[in-house]
Amino acid sequence: MKIGMVLLAAGFSRRFGSNKLLYKIDGKPMYLIALEQLRLAQEELTAETSLSCRLAVVTQYETIIETAEQMKAETVRNPHPEEGIASSLKLGLRNFWDTDACLFSVADQPWLTGKTITDLVKLFLKSGKGMACAAEKGEPGNPCIFSRKYYPELRKLSGDKGGKRILRQHLEDAALLEIGESRELTDVDFRSGTLREEKRLQT
Repeated sequence: MKIGMVLLAAGFSRRFGSNKLLYKIDGKPMYLIALEQLRLAQEELTAETSLSCRLAVVTQYETIIETAEQMKAETVRNPHPEEGIASSLKLGLRNFWDTDACLFSVADQPWLTGKTITDLVKLFLKSGKGMACAAEKGEPGNPCIFSRKYYPELRKLSGDKGGKRILRQHLEDAALLEIGESRELTDVDFRSGTLREEKRLQT
């Protein structure tokens, strides 16, 4: 079975006030933390299962492209990030059109672990469902994984509508991985929120 793993890293970070993907947490840019955890999950799944896992990063930023290539990840340039997250999602999907399933993760969840990503893929495989996603108290979050039967619907997304829109329309076909540590699913949108979270973790 072939699975694609896509890191969506092309946003403008307007609410953050600067490029949040380059914002450093514990000395590392946020996008790099996310990429390293995806890489860990890829390595674990390859070692523990018969899956064929490929990893790609969709971005508009040269710095991220250069780092991803150094880490042997595939890269997809998004020439129109202003069209919203759906544009990055569809570019990532196009790169993995020949796969049996595709997982999408966002680059602004710096506390998401490789173990959670690995557990999500394993749940997807075990459940027999067409989709799976991380969740907190039953509320779907990121990352999400979709079987290829949903690829046509994913291709029709536009603007800032991501894959969770499709998942909500077919909840009966979705497996939810409940996350015990809620901060794993925290999306960093504002610099002040990030600083508060870092301070909390240090106390």
